[in-house]
Amino acid sequence: MMTKLRAGLAVFCGVAGVAALVFGVVYLFTARSLFNSDLFASRVADGLAQPALTRIVADQITDQIVEQRHDLIAYRPLIVGSVERVVASPAFRAVVRRAVREGHARIISESGQRLTLTLADGGAVLRSALAKNPELADKVPARALSLLGTQDQWLTGKGLAAVLRAGQRLRLRAAVLLGFGCVSGALGFALTRRRDLYLLRCGLGLTALACFVGAVARFGGLGAAALAHTALGAELARGLWAVFVQPLTTRMLILCGMGLVVVSAATSLLQRIELRAIAREAWRRVGNRPQRPWLTLLRGAALVVGGGMVAFHPAGAVEILAILAAALLFFAGIQELFELVMRLVPRLEAAPDAAGQAVAGGRRSRLPVIALAVALPVVILGTGAAWLLRGDDSAAPPAIVDACNGHAELCDRRLNEVVFATSHNSMAAADIPGWMFPNHEYGIPRQLADGVRGFLIDIHYGVPVGDKVKTLIENEAAAMLKYEASLGKEGIDAAMRARDRMVGEPTGERDVYLAHGFCELGTQRFVDVLQDVAGFLATNPGEVIIIIIQDEGVAASDVAACFERSGLARFLYRGPVTPPWPTLREMVAGDQRVVVFAENDPGEVPWYHRAFEVFQETPYRFKDPTEFSNGPGRGGPSGSLLLMNHWIETVPAPKPSYAEIVNAFDLLAGRARACRRERGMLPNLIAVDFYATGDLLRVVDDLNGVGPATASR
Repeated sequence: MMTKLRAGLAVFCGVAGVAALVFGVVYLFTARSLFNSDLFASRVADGLAQPALTRIVADQITDQIVEQRHDLIAYRPLIVGSVERVVASPAFRAVVRRAVREGHARIISESGQRLTLTLADGGAVLRSALAKNPELADKVPARALSLLGTQDQWLTGKGLAAVLRAGQRLRLRAAVLLGFGCVSGALGFALTRRRDLYLLRCGLGLTALACFVGAVARFGGLGAAALAHTALGAELARGLWAVFVQPLTTRMLILCGMGLVVVSAATSLLQRIELRAIAREAWRRVGNRPQRPWLTLLRGAALVVGGGMVAFHPAGAVEILAILAAALLFFAGIQELFELVMRLVPRLEAAPDAAGQAVAGGRRSRLPVIALAVALPVVILGTGAAWLLRGDDSAAPPAIVDACNGHAELCDRRLNEVVFATSHNSMAAADIPGWMFPNHEYGIPRQLADGVRGFLIDIHYGVPVGDKVKTLIENEAAAMLKYEASLGKEGIDAAMRARDRMVGEPTGERDVYLAHGFCELGTQRFVDVLQDVAGFLATNPGEVIIIIIQDEGVAASDVAACFERSGLARFLYRGPVTPPWPTLREMVAGDQRVVVFAENDPGEVPWYHRAFEVFQETPYRFKDPTEFSNGPGRGGPSGSLLLMNHWIETVPAPKPSYAEIVNAFDLLAGRARACRRERGMLPNLIAVDFYATGDLLRVVDDLNGVGPATASR
C-alpha cells in the first residue's frame, strides 16, 4: 500500500511540477510584457505596423480632427487614407512608443485610475506627412493630435490600467509557480524508485506541454480571429495576438529543448531511442485505422485539422514541419553526445543493486566520466533556464528605425566613434530677415534637413522693444570682450547704432534669444528654434544631434526652462558623458537623442554638461588657411570627444568665398585626417561656416566610412 501511495505521489509531483514550470514561464512572460515600460511601449508601437491596428488608430485620429473642425467631414476619406500612412510610419510609431512608455510609467507608479495618453509630437508628424497635399494639410487643425485617448476612449483608460496593473500580480504568481515546479519535481524525483523512468516521463511531459502552449501562442490568433463578430475585429485580434502573444513561442521552444535534453539524458541510461523505428511505427499507426472508436475519432480530427492547415495556411504548415524537423535534429544530436559519454562508462546492469555495485566497483576510474555525464545536461538546462529568467526585456527595445543619422552602419557605433557635420554660429543665417553678418546660407531647420547634426550656438537675454529685440548686456561684461574680438569695431558700432534707435518701453517680457553677441544684429527666440528641432526629431526618429551652447549670462535654469517649453526636453540624453558612450542605436531606442553642453555654466541641470570637460578642441581663430592647426585648444587633452574648428575669421562679416576654399573636399578631408593622426582620436564635430558651400557633408560621410545618406526616416 505504501509503495503504491509513494508511486502515486511521485506521479502527481511530476505532473504538477511540469505544469507549474510551463505556466510559470507563461506568467513570467506576461508579467514582463505588461510591467516593463520599454518592452510594452515597443510592442504597442510595433503593433501599428499591423493593418487592422493602423486603420483603427487612423479612424480615431480622423474622428478627433473632424470633431475639432466639422467642415472637414467632407474630406474624411482623404484624411483617413493620409493618416493611415502616417500611423504606419516609423516616425509616428516612435511618437507612440514614447507616449505609451511615459503613460505606462504613470500607471505603474501612481494609484490613480485615469490615464491620458498625449502624443506631443503627433501633430508635427502628421503635418510633415501631409506636406505633399498642402491644401489638405492647411485644413487640419494644429492641435488635432494633441490628445489620442482618455479614460473613456479606445486605447487607454480603466481597461488598460487594469491590464497593466495585473502585470504586478502576475510577477508574484510567476515566481510562486516556478518555485513550486522546481520543488515539486525534486520531491517526485526523491519519492520514485525508478528515477530514470521518472526523468523520461517528466521530459516527455515538458516537451509535449511546451509544444502545445507554443502552438497556441503561434497560431492561436487564427482562433481568436474566428471568434470575432466583424472582419475588422478579426484583423484586430490577429494583430494584437501577433504583437503580444506570439513572442511567447520562442520561450516555449526553449522549454521544448530543455525537455528533450532531459529525455536524452534519461534514455542514455535506459536504451537508445531509434528515430527511424519510431517514424516507421508512427507512419503505420497513421495509415492503419485504430480499433477503438475514440482513437478513430481523434485520428480523423487530426487529419482534418492537418489537411485544413496545409490547404489554407501552407506557410504555417511548413513552419510546423520545420520546427518538428529542428526538434528531431536537436534530439538526435543531444542523444549522440550523451551516448558518447556513456560509452566511456561500463555498461550498467538493469537492476538497481547491480548498477550500484558496478559503480561502486569502479568508483575511482568512472568518477570523471560520470561528472561529465552530469555536467552536460546541467550546463544545457542551466543555459536554457538563464535565458528564460533573463528574458528579452533585458536587451534594448527593438529599434523602430533601421538607420541612424542616415546610415545603418552608424547604428552600432558609439557616439565618440561618429563624425557629426557641425555649423559654427548655427543661428546666424542669411535666410532670417534682418540678420547682419550671417555665418550660413540657411537657418537651423534647413541645416537639419540638409544633414547638419552638430550645432554651436550663442544665447543671450533680450527684451522686445517694438518689432526689435534689445540685448540685456548688463551681465555680459566678460562676453563683450569676446565679441569685440570677433565682430571688430565695425560690428560693435553697428550694434550700438541699432541699439540706440530702440526707444520706448519694452513691449514684452525678458526671454532667451539666439544671437551672435547682439540681438540688435539679428535674433530668434530660443524656444521657437528649439521647437523646430523637436519637430524635426519627432518626424525623424533615427537622428542624434549634439548642441554646444555659448551661454553668455543666461542661467542654466532658464536654459532648462526653454527646453521644457519647446518640447525638446523629451529627447534629451540623460546618461553619463564619459566612456563608454552609448551607441547611436541605444540612444535612438531610448529616445535620448540630443546631447547638450554649456561653454560656461551648466548649473545643477543634470543633462546640461560643461563642454570643455568632455570635449577637446583645436584652436578656432585662423586668418588664413595656412594657419590651420590641430594643436590643443580649450579642454586640454583629456576629453573623450573632439571638436575641430575649421573656418577663416573675418571681421565683422564671414565670407562665403573663404568657405569655398576651406570647405573643399581635399583641404577639409586632409585636415580632418591629419587631426585624427595628430590627436589620436576621431574629430567628432567638424565645425565650419557656410555649411552648404563646399563638401562638409561629403567629408563627414568619408570619415564615417559610409555612402550618401539615406532618406530621412
